[in-house]
Amino acid sequence: MDQEVDSQARQDSVRHVLVILHARPFVLTPLSTLVCSDGKVQIDSTFSCLLGKLPIMVAGIQGQGRFRQRYPQCRLPRRTRWWRPLQRHRCSREIQSLIPPGVGITLNSLYINPCQFGFQFPLWQEMKHKGLPIEGFCVAAGIPSTEKAAEIIGALRDAGIKHVAFKPGPADGIRQVVAIAATNPDYPIILQWTGGRAGGHYSYEDFHQPILATYGSIRSHPNISLVAGSGFGDGEGVWPYITGEWALEYGVQPMPFDGVLFGSWAMIAKEAHTSDSVKQLLVQAPGVDDDKWEQTYKGETGGVLTVQSELGEHIHKIATRAVKLWKEFDKTVFKLAKDKRQAWLNANADSVIEKLNCNFAKPWFAQKKDGTVVKDLGDLTYEEAVLRLVRLMYVKHQSRWIDISLRNLLGDWLRRVEGCFAGVNGKPKQSILQSYNPLNDPEPFVATFLERYPEACEQLLATEDKKYFLSIAQRPGQKLAPFIPVLDASFEVWFKKVRRSILESGSSLLELTDDVDTQDSLGRGGH
Repeated sequence: MDQEVDSQARQDSVRHVLVILHARPFVLTPLSTLVCSDGKVQIDSTFSCLLGKLPIMVAGIQGQGRFRQRYPQCRLPRRTRWWRPLQRHRCSREIQSLIPPGVGITLNSLYINPCQFGFQFPLWQEMKHKGLPIEGFCVAAGIPSTEKAAEIIGALRDAGIKHVAFKPGPADGIRQVVAIAATNPDYPIILQWTGGRAGGHYSYEDFHQPILATYGSIRSHPNISLVAGSGFGDGEGVWPYITGEWALEYGVQPMPFDGVLFGSWAMIAKEAHTSDSVKQLLVQAPGVDDDKWEQTYKGETGGVLTVQSELGEHIHKIATRAVKLWKEFDKTVFKLAKDKRQAWLNANADSVIEKLNCNFAKPWFAQKKDGTVVKDLGDLTYEEAVLRLVRLMYVKHQSRWIDISLRNLLGDWLRRVEGCFAGVNGKPKQSILQSYNPLNDPEPFVATFLERYPEACEQLLATEDKKYFLSIAQRPGQKLAPFIPVLDASFEVWFKKVRRSILESGSSLLELTDDVDTQDSLGRGGH
C-alpha cells in the first residue's frame, strides 16, 4: 500500500507539458509544474526562472503604488523630475524602501517618444552604476531596429542589467523581436504580447492569430520568455495560456506562454492605491467576448470606449461621461488639421466650456468668486486666480495637495502677484512668502496675503501675467495642472494629458471634494 502511494506521489509531483511544433521537429517548450503535498501547483517556466518570481507580472500602469513590490516589474512615477539629480535620488530611495531586500526593479521607457527615451535610457544605466537594484529594462511603445536593439542591449549588458522586454503591436513586431533575439542569443528577452484588446494602445490586432502565426519562430529562440496579457482576471482564465491548451481550439498543438501580465485587474486589487471610485468603475464594466471588443472603436461596447491618446495611439477607457466627451472631441475638433482648430474652438467656446465643467475631470479655470464662468483669464482678478488655484489643486477635506509640485505652482504665482503690488502705496517690498512651507495649509496664508495686498482683489490680470500663468501651469517637471485655462492650439494637450494624473495613487481629481462623481473620471482599462 505504501509503495502504491509513493508511486502515485512520484507521478503527481512533476508534470511536464512538451510542445512539439509542426515544421520544427524536436523543438520543445517545457512547462514544468510541481504539485506540492498540500495540493498547490507551483509553475516552473523560463519567465519565473529568469526573475525568480511567480509567472505573473503587473504591467507598467498608473495607480499601483506599493502593490508592485510583490511582482517583477516596477514602474517609476512620471511626475519625478528625472533631470534633477536630487529628485532622482529621492525617488530612487523611495522605491528601494518599497521593495524587500533582494528584489529587483524593471524600468520602463517609451520608445515612441525619442526625446524622453533619449534622456531616460542613459539615466537608467547611471542609476544602476550607482547601486540601484535595476535588473531589467522595458522598451515600450515601439520596437527598435535590429541594429538599434543591439546597441541598447550592449549598453544594458555593460551596466549589469540582466534582461530586456519588448511590447510588439502587430505580428511584424513579433517577428522583429524574434530577429533581435536571434542577433543577441545570449541575452534574455521578454516578449510581452497583449494584442489590441488589452489597453488598446499597443496593437489593433486579435490576440491569438499573430501568436499562432509566429509561435514556432518564437520558440526557436530559447532566450525569449513569452508573456501574455489580454483582459485576464482570474486563475481559470489564465491557466489555459500557461498550459497552452488555448491553442487546441484552433486545431494545433498546445502553445504555452511563460507568464501572464495583469493591468486593469491589478488596479482593482485591495493593495492598489487606485482611487476606490475608479476601482468601482472598473468592476462595474461588464466587458465583452473576444469577437466583440473591436466594436469599441465605433462606440460604447461592454462599458468601454476607445479614444485616441495624446500620443496619437488608441486607448481603451471606461465609458464615463468624461470619456464620451473625449470621443466627441476626437470626432470633431481633434479630427481637424491643427491650423483649423482655433477657429472651431472660437466658434464653439461656450459649448466646450460648459461641457468641460459638466462632464470632465479637468474643469475650465476662469471662474469668478461668485461662480460666474468667463472665457478669458484676463477677466479674473489676481485674487480670483489665487483662490481658484487653491480650490482646484488643494484637497481640503483631506488636508493635502494633489501633488507637492502644485503647491509650489501656487507659491510661484503668489510671488508673481507680490511682485506686482509690493512697494505700491508705501507697502514694504520685502516678501511675506519667504518659504513655501506655510502653503501646506494654504487658506490661512492666502487670507493674510490678500489682506496685505488688497489691490489684488480689484486689479484684473495683465497680459504679461496671463502669459506667465500659462507658462507655469504647463511647465515640465511638475504634476499636470488639474484644469484647462485656455482654448488655444494646445487644447488637445491640455485636455488629454489629464489621464496621467487621474489614476495615480490616491491623488485622483475625484477626491477634491466629498461629493465626487466618477462619471467625470477617465477610468482606463481593457475588456
